[in-house]
Amino acid sequence: MPQSAYPVLARCYHLLMSVCGALAALLFGLMSVLVTIDVLTRNLSIDLVPASVEISEYMLMVATFVAAPWLLYKGGHIRIDVLVNQCPPAGQKILAVLTNLIGGLVCAVLAYQSLLVMLDLQHQQSLVFKELVFPEWWLSIPLLLGSTLLTVEFIRRLFLDFSSKS
Repeated sequence: MPQSAYPVLARCYHLLMSVCGALAALLFGLMSVLVTIDVLTRNLSIDLVPASVEISEYMLMVATFVAAPWLLYKGGHIRIDVLVNQCPPAGQKILAVLTNLIGGLVCAVLAYQSLLVMLDLQHQQSLVFKELVFPEWWLSIPLLLGSTLLTVEFIRRLFLDFSSKS
């Protein structure tokens, strides 16, 4: 890949991660509005949105899986670095490589499994029957997207670990 393509690719990736973060924030905000409206209308004995609990559950799932790659990208993920801080710089680099390698492998396996589940559900043509009725395979999309983006981010972090000097 030509050297001039890297800044464009980096900007596109940054935009993708920013969209993930913004989508998660939007979904969390809409979910809080939906829950508030639901509580108010139920107290008034009005069932304005019968599927509000179900919708908020799906919003929470989608928001969680699109927020995860963005959080990792921004370094906002949970990190317990008591051991890391006690290591010399070379040890810290080894631990960073190992955690990114393990994280990438786990997320890649999760992405692969979620793809297999999604394809199986599509083949079965199974439906979710609650207040809302829709193809069950749709529920696999957030996990597949999130775990795939997490895999990409862990790989990106691995390359950054190897390219950094220390």
